[in-house]
Amino acid sequence: MHRLIPIAASLIALAAGPALAADAGARMTYDVYVGGLRMLEVTSGLSLGRDRYDIDLSAHVVGIAATFSSWRSNVQSSGALEGPRVRPARNVVERINGDDARTTTITFLGGGKMDVVIVPSKKPKREQTIPPAQLTHAVDPLSGVVSILQAMHVGAEACKGQVPVFDGRRLYRADLTDGGAVMLEKSDLGIYGGEAQRCTLTLTPMVGDFNFGDERRTTKPTEYFQRSSRVSEERVIETWLASPGGGLPAVPVRIQSESPWGLVVVHLRAAQAGAS
Repeated sequence: MHRLIPIAASLIALAAGPALAADAGARMTYDVYVGGLRMLEVTSGLSLGRDRYDIDLSAHVVGIAATFSSWRSNVQSSGALEGPRVRPARNVVERINGDDARTTTITFLGGGKMDVVIVPSKKPKREQTIPPAQLTHAVDPLSGVVSILQAMHVGAEACKGQVPVFDGRRLYRADLTDGGAVMLEKSDLGIYGGEAQRCTLTLTPMVGDFNFGDERRTTKPTEYFQRSSRVSEERVIETWLASPGGGLPAVPVRIQSESPWGLVVVHLRAAQAGAS
């Protein structure tokens, strides 16, 4: 189950928030199905100011997965907004499974320099091993979401181009492709059906040989995405964005991707105004 989490987190990150007017916020609830089984419940909120953003995400296992795991996670990111660009300042990821808890904190120092702290750490902290030149424009996963939403907010191209993403362990490239407006059939598992904007995200591992704190050293960038070398290194994530009604702005109403454990589908179950 724990090896499914990076995949699910990548999907959920896309669902973390809508394109909002300045000084506004929204909170959503999502259900994550893996191979047809409900495995995770996620709540997420976003607050966009005129020059600052804050985004959070909380997830925990449900259903059959909860019978053998008590895994849960809390993620927070914050930073500055400059037009369509985001400048992340801090990202905190807390993972808890029973009595085992770990917190990874990324502080963005500028110029591609990162300070990564893992608590608890079984080994002495090591110096940054990815050259700063490769991390100059990198963002954490949730800040990457905000970069898409902020572009939508200011009227720039939102679902196009590339975004380098750093999660504290690995660097990967996110390629965005605009799929245009489509009709999305309503599912019994979600609250929305109708016209939606389709956006395709392709994640490609770029650097997998780095070791912060007690993280395992590896030369296989595919380890983050898959459980065997028989699966493609790239992971394609499809998302559909639309307003669920009630005057709310557009949010991801459905997300899906293939995984070694079966099809992963994220359904929007509820949405309301306000980030908390």
